[in-house]
Amino acid sequence: MARHNGKTLFIPGLLPQENAEVTVTEDKKQYARAKVVRRLSDSPERETPRCPHFGVCGGCQQQHASVDLQQRSKSVALARLMKHEVSEVIADVPWGYRRRARLSLNYLPKTQQLQMGFRKAGSSDIVDVKQCPILVPQLEALLPKVRACLGSLQAMRHLGHVELVQATSGTLMILRHTAPLSSADREKLERFSHSEGLDLYLAPDSEILETVSGEMPWYDSNGLRLTFSPRDFIQVNAGVNQKMVARALEWLDVQPEDRVLDLFCGMGNFYTAVGETSSQCGGCRRCSGAGGKRPAECAT
Repeated sequence: MARHNGKTLFIPGLLPQENAEVTVTEDKKQYARAKVVRRLSDSPERETPRCPHFGVCGGCQQQHASVDLQQRSKSVALARLMKHEVSEVIADVPWGYRRRARLSLNYLPKTQQLQMGFRKAGSSDIVDVKQCPILVPQLEALLPKVRACLGSLQAMRHLGHVELVQATSGTLMILRHTAPLSSADREKLERFSHSEGLDLYLAPDSEILETVSGEMPWYDSNGLRLTFSPRDFIQVNAGVNQKMVARALEWLDVQPEDRVLDLFCGMGNFYTAVGETSSQCGGCRRCSGAGGKRPAECAT
């Protein structure tokens, strides 16, 4: 950020203390946006982005900044929002941590090829992703194999997106398709799921989820096994989530006689951990997903 004509000026890609020539791209009453034309100096905190798609893909925004600077920036932002000093940002490994990804699919008639990737920043166009270093290694290694499998289907023109999830129970693949799959395509997908050890789910619309292979997925949380539907939200950073649960338990210091209610419990990874100590602990959530009611929705 910078100041220009008394306004806050947002400049993507520029780090604190760096100088640059910029062009204003959007000028509002309270703020403005600009893009870098030429960077004149580099911050010692600047790093070479690890991902070749950085700067085009709309997923990651800060790979050009050191991990230390990213964490300090988050602390400052939280302190400003909470009006309270943040002494520590809970962090884990900076790469290979994301255990869930949704990749858009798009058939190109001219080349008869299937695009698979994430949306460009500020656009609906797709960045054809060959690798993604923030994914857990199991999912990143799957990308070229999934691309090859989906690109060989007769239904290439009718694929919406594919989701990859790494659970403790194994790897999940959820394929959204907008037209019925042929028996040949279904057989090919099932063979692929067996060869790669995947749990495969087909989603012909937003309300239906068909299990092709695999059992109910689950993941470990604070020594407990939590089952979930493939469409349920789970925290994408398992390491940070476990540290947050541990910190919450430390701060709460729950005693057996305490009564605890988690009113936005999600999968229940906080309230189930608290329930190991408290004899009166419950969690509630609303869920209209295809998986129906989960144990974490309303339990005591």
